[in-house]
Amino acid sequence: MDYAYTYGDTRNLYLNATNRCTNRCSFCVRYRTKGLGGAVLWGEDEPDLEQLKAAVHLRGPFEEIREFIWCGYGEPTFRLDLIREAAPWLRRAGARIRLNTNGHACLIHGRDVLVDLAPAVDEVSVSLNAPNCRRYLELCRPEPRFFAAAGGDASIPELAWESMIDFLTRAPFYIAKVQASVVGFTLTSEEVESCRLLARSLGIKHFRVR
Repeated sequence: MDYAYTYGDTRNLYLNATNRCTNRCSFCVRYRTKGLGGAVLWGEDEPDLEQLKAAVHLRGPFEEIREFIWCGYGEPTFRLDLIREAAPWLRRAGARIRLNTNGHACLIHGRDVLVDLAPAVDEVSVSLNAPNCRRYLELCRPEPRFFAAAGGDASIPELAWESMIDFLTRAPFYIAKVQASVVGFTLTSEEVESCRLLARSLGIKHFRVR
C-alpha cells in the first residue's frame, strides 16, 4: 500500500493513511480500481509517522509540495493520531494541509474531535453527497459496525447523516476554510442544487461538485 501519491497536480501530495471507512459509497472509486496516479492504495497496513515521512520523501523534494491532502482509500480521521502527529513536520514544507473527510470523525471517536483537528489542518472538505438523509443512506451506505465503537446504536444508520451534518455545521468555528462537496453524476441537477442550498443554510460558503 502506498502511503503518499500524486493525482493531477504534482505539487499536491495525497496522504493515504487507512483503508477503514464508515461508508461503503456506491460510487466510490476504490471499488473499481486498486489505486490512483500509479499508486496502489489498497492494503491492510497503516503507516506510522516515520513510514509516512519515508513515503513523502520518495515522491520528490519536500519543499516543492504546495498542499498535503489527507485523502486515500479510507476515512482519514480514523488516523486522528497520525494527522495530529504529522502536522508540525508537514508544515515545515510551507504547504497547506487539507483534510478530505466524510464528516464522521466525532462518530468514530465517540467525542468532539474538531478541537483536535483545528491545529492540524488548514482546510477541510466534507462529503455532503446528498440533499437529505434518505438519499444519503441510499448512496453512501453507512457501515453500522463503526457506530457501536463510538458508543452509538448500530441499529440507527441515520446517525451517519446526523454526525456528518453536525460536523459540517460546526467545522467553520474551528477551521479557516470549510467546503461541502457532492459527486455530481450520482445526483440529479435538482438534487445538486438542493445540496448547494443545504450547505448554504448551514453557513458553508464553499461548495464543490466533483
